[in-house]
Order: sequence, then structure tokens, then C-alpha cells
Amino acid sequence: MENLKKLFSDTHQLTRIIILLAVVLVLAVISFGGYYYYDRFYTSQPNAADVSLEAAEQAVRDDPQNADKRLSLAEVYMVNRRFDDAIAQALQVQQADPNDVRVDFILGVSYALSNKPQDAIEPLQKFIDSQKDSDMAGLNRRLVSAYYYQGSSYLAINQPENAVAPLEEAVTLNSTDADALYKLGLAYEGIKEYDQALIALERATAFVPDFTEAYDAMASTYEAMGLKDETNYARGMVAYSKKDYDAARATLTEVTQALPTFSSAFTGLGLTYEALGDLQSAKAAYQQATTLNPNDFTASTGLQRVEAGLKK
Repeated sequence: MENLKKLFSDTHQLTRIIILLAVVLVLAVISFGGYYYYDRFYTSQPNAADVSLEAAEQAVRDDPQNADKRLSLAEVYMVNRRFDDAIAQALQVQQADPNDVRVDFILGVSYALSNKPQDAIEPLQKFIDSQKDSDMAGLNRRLVSAYYYQGSSYLAINQPENAVAPLEEAVTLNSTDADALYKLGLAYEGIKEYDQALIALERATAFVPDFTEAYDAMASTYEAMGLKDETNYARGMVAYSKKDYDAARATLTEVTQALPTFSSAFTGLGLTYEALGDLQSAKAAYQQATTLNPNDFTASTGLQRVEAGLKK
């Protein structure tokens, strides 16, 4: 859980729709939009960012004293994952104007994404301090991003006790963010608040039912609590999320027998049967899950899907 791959999980970058800033308009003043969304939810698109790079560089050559153009270039570099170049541009603007909070955001995110978490924390905190009391804080995607990357950076330097607060803020501002919920689960696990860890991880997997890393963390949390059958449930879901459906079915079937009132195991079994194409068995599992927990969104929507499939 300590390495960069887990810190900046790309499990869902290829499966979720992005909200991409209009930074390709290199002459525009940077809006407080969402590179947070670009980096974490990016799916393959035409090379709009690549097309803008040459224009952004030319704009800076034409007017090297223009801070907006230089920061636009920094953000285009960030889109292209040229983090060192993004940092270099931002630092030049910072020398001229140490109070430009746009610089703090670019530096913080770029440091975080280039495996320099210690360097990321201070500029992200400066950006957070400048934005957190604004009237529209809840709509400020960059603020959500800053909280997320600060919490992730604390996790990367093995300070889960400091990661909890920013990740809680990220989740408060965006309650459906599965990645932030996963990191929050890791932070609570790190300080041995296992019940809180499970709440966060369960919410993460409710939004993303094939979230492998979240199930891995769930398994280690259940294991730390000495809950053998629940640990096996999480391991069964790891198998499901890795498309090892036969192993998932065998494990989850055993769990439902051992824990007949554990609704999540029936939901997982329903997902597994559905993936195997056994819609009748999936329907039965989903029905049991919704009987045990009528608020289980994954089970209820799964039941609707398989019932529709059986009618065809």
C-alpha cells in the first residue's frame, strides 16, 4: 500500500468519464477546475492536450512575463505528465508572485504525482487555506483535489494519522469519490480504527464494485480484526474484481453458508453469477441480498438487470 501505484491508483482511470479543464485554451485565465478529475479519471481521448502544447510553449516565448500564459503552460505540461516541466514553470511564476495560489496548486499536485509527496504537502496546504472558507468551497474541484492529494501524500510518507483529516474533507465535498474513500479507508486502517476503515471501504466498493485495491484493504482490515469469514468475503471479491469468477463463486458460496445474514456476500455472489452468465442464480443471490439489506444499491440494481435479462 505504500508504493506509488497504490498512492495514485489508476484502477479507474481507464473506466470513468473525465471532467477536463479548458486549459488547452492557453490564453485564457486559469479557472479553478479539475485536474484532479483529469489525472484520476482520464480515459483515452484525442490528443487535445498534445495539440495545445506547442501553442502553449509559443505563447510563453511570445510573452515570457505573462504569468497566466506561463501557468497555462505549466498545466498543459501537467496534463501531459511532464511534472518536472510543470514545476519549473510554476516556480518561475512564484518568484515573481509568491502569493499566487494557482502556483501552489500546480506545485502540490505535480509533486504528488511525481513521487515527491513530502514536497507536495506544504503547497497543497497553502492552496487549501486560501480556498477552504470561500462561499463556493463545495463546488471547487481543485479544493477537493488538493485535499485528496494531500491525504495521499501523507499516506505515502507513512503518516496515516495526518491523512485522515484531508481525506475526510475530500469525501465531505465529494461523497461519491470512490478513490478518496479508498484512501480514507487506508488511513483509518493505518491508525487501527478498523470500523471506520470498513465504512469507508464499503462505500468505495458500493460505487465501484470491482475495486480490487479496496477489497485488498478490506481483507487486511477484517484479518486484523480476527474475522476469518469476512476476510474470505473480501478475498472472494478480490477474485471477482480480477475476473477469476470460478474462484470468487467458490469462496463467496462458502461465506454465505458461514454467514447467512451477511448481505454483502450475497451481493458479491450475485455479481459473480451475473458475470458467469448464470442469471437465475444471480437473481436468487441478489434477492437474498436485498431481503437482508433493502438499501443495498448494488444488489437492487443487479436484480433489475438480471430480471430484464431473463425476460429477453
